[in-house]
Amino acid sequence: MAKVQQRKHNRGFRLEKFHRTTIYKHLISNANSVKILEHLGSGFERELFLASLNNLSDKGNPLRFNNFAYCMREIITLILAKYSSDEDILNCCWYKNETNKDDGVTRAQRAKYAIQGGFSNEMVFEILQLDEEEEKDFIKDTLKQFTKLFRELNEHTHLREKRFNIGDILCESLAFQVLSVMDSILTLIEDLREQVKSYVEGEIDDALISEFVSSTFNELDILSTHTFVDYSELDSYHVDSICSKHVVIKGYGTVYCDLQWGSGSDMRNGNGATMSDSFPYDFTIHSKLTHLKKLELGDEGIIVDTDSWYE
Repeated sequence: MAKVQQRKHNRGFRLEKFHRTTIYKHLISNANSVKILEHLGSGFERELFLASLNNLSDKGNPLRFNNFAYCMREIITLILAKYSSDEDILNCCWYKNETNKDDGVTRAQRAKYAIQGGFSNEMVFEILQLDEEEEKDFIKDTLKQFTKLFRELNEHTHLREKRFNIGDILCESLAFQVLSVMDSILTLIEDLREQVKSYVEGEIDDALISEFVSSTFNELDILSTHTFVDYSELDSYHVDSICSKHVVIKGYGTVYCDLQWGSGSDMRNGNGATMSDSFPYDFTIHSKLTHLKKLELGDEGIIVDTDSWYE
């Protein structure tokens, strides 16, 4: 009888491979690791981070720490790239080329965009309630601090004898230093970014959004001869992103309406019908950076979920 050879399929980097060593357990439970993971998407980004931690368990690899530091630097770059594209930054009123390349973008400018999007420096002073005399260099100093931290992170990626083929104790100690620097970078950006977003949300009146949204429920028209929106409830909204020219606002709620089949005369003659119903909706609207209360529908617009009607 012919012997059937079973082929082992590579199923990728499985999570059960982790938690095998003390160094991995220490690093994955670290508060800085937890925070970094919150900024990473599922799939590649998360797996890259976990694989980098797990790589430190490979005692037979003299480059294990150098590889780890390199990956951590790239993860910060990935996080910054989430906030913008080069085109976004080039369209900002504050952009100027600080490189020797055409339309070059620096890491500090990516950090700046992550914090304030396309808001002018003058607007950021107002948003953060800064004193233009005493704190006139606040933004510049913040970006200098970011550059200093990133340089410190980058230093760990360099091949030096003191970081080559090191033991577990030093490897873990240096890894904690790297995670701490990464946390400092993210905290520096996120704290200011949240202040800017909070200001924007405070400027955009929820009643204004509610009024804007309630006038554009076009998806309901196909459900009956005449659809009348009684009112809508705005359950939640938030600033999703701050772009070079506008703010993107996403939210959701419930719309309550009356559905009528037949004309007015049909109703008077008893040949029509009406009923009341409600449907959840979500929306994407834009607000101009120069006029936050001027709202426009985003490309996604307002989407009313009428699936329950057809069930």
